[in-house]
Amino acid sequence: MSKIVKVLVAAIVLAPVLYITSCGAISHVHDRDFAYVKDGDMAPQVIAVMGQPSDREWSGGRRVPAYGAPDCTEPCVQRLWYLNRLSLVGEAWMIELNRQGRVMRTAYIVSP
Repeated sequence: MSKIVKVLVAAIVLAPVLYITSCGAISHVHDRDFAYVKDGDMAPQVIAVMGQPSDREWSGGRRVPAYGAPDCTEPCVQRLWYLNRLSLVGEAWMIELNRQGRVMRTAYIVSP
């Protein structure tokens, strides 16, 4: 078997393994960090724990249409979204903030 064929076979075998491992690692890290987010935490605390959000949504502004979440309306002023973009089923962690920038609600969402 030529060297090129061996490399191609290895790539074909390893690609799914790397994809599944990466997807699982993202889920694990977000799950672990999400467990530390509590109602009343300030937005800077959340970002220090979870990192920069994948997306943000504001009350009365642009919506993140995925995941079937209702509109962000008072007392929700902003939503922080942490997405697992590798997930085939649509996996997200949502954190709602009130006018004072405090966590008022969190949700883990899996959407087929």
